[in-house]
Amino acid sequence: MKNIILVFFCIAIFSCTKTDEKKEIPSESPKVEVLGTPVLVKDKLVFTVQIAALRTPNAKLASLANIYIYNEDDLLKYRFGSFKTYAEAKIFRTDLKIKYQGVFVQAMLNDLPISITDALQY
Repeated sequence: MKNIILVFFCIAIFSCTKTDEKKEIPSESPKVEVLGTPVLVKDKLVFTVQIAALRTPNAKLASLANIYIYNEDDLLKYRFGSFKTYAEAKIFRTDLKIKYQGVFVQAMLNDLPISITDALQY
């Protein structure tokens, strides 16, 4: 089972290309901007998996395939994925826990982080 999940993870990572072009998604909050390819669709709840939040850029994390970098509250937050359900994001998080300590699921509504409790009631 772990091999199947690992294969799925590798396919997901290598199937998309990364762009260095900076794109900003309009947001009601001026403190949130998305660097890289946007993962969120307006007026839609999605779940991402956050692997790090740093004050300074990390070239190694930024070079990962399918990584999205958010600038929130003076921190660069590195996240994977755009999942429709919390359950899907939790499975993906479990795979990443092997390599990244402290990884967690983050709910996003209209490009803004919200609590998991609020997201599950949405």
